[in-house]
Amino acid sequence: MSIRLDPRRRGALKLPAAEAGIRPGELVTRWVEERLDAARSGGAVPPPVDSNALASLTARVDELARRLDRIAAAPDPGASLPVAEPAPAKRGPGRPRKTVEAGSAQPAATSRARRAARRSTTGRKAAGARIALHDEIAAVIAELGPQTAAELASAIAARGRYQAPRSAKPLDAATVNARVSNPTYRARFVRREHRIGLAVE
Repeated sequence: MSIRLDPRRRGALKLPAAEAGIRPGELVTRWVEERLDAARSGGAVPPPVDSNALASLTARVDELARRLDRIAAAPDPGASLPVAEPAPAKRGPGRPRKTVEAGSAQPAATSRARRAARRSTTGRKAAGARIALHDEIAAVIAELGPQTAAELASAIAARGRYQAPRSAKPLDAATVNARVSNPTYRARFVRREHRIGLAVE
């Protein structure tokens, strides 16, 4: 059997239950048993709780409910308020101020990196043309003879003349094999017993 109570009545029931040191459900059970025992014996039915105390508790519960309603209806003080945009500064005659849209401004570090890259490119152009990988492979083979792809990669790295144009990782055997197998340069090289040599020796 279950009993449904109004939330305010349920709140008022918790106080006498706490004073008695039992749960609200046990207090209700005790009241029901007292009434049933009194009805069987023909005696007076004891009041479950002082009516004045119950009225006072009900009034307190009602007041708390009204306060909660007022708090819930009040506007949130932490809500963000619209921020007025500053007026543009007046400028005298001359060139107009450049406007930068939000999100399009680039950090100063990016600008410095681009300038450094341009200086580096200019220095490389002044130093001379870049050495192609297939030319460096052919030069190493002409100097040392047929080599495996790994040996070619090590020899080219030791010479220090070739620099990968778009990668900072060191040269490896896979890159050498890919360049030798490239249809554009395949005719310049020949493979014999896992070694790469020049087609015309």
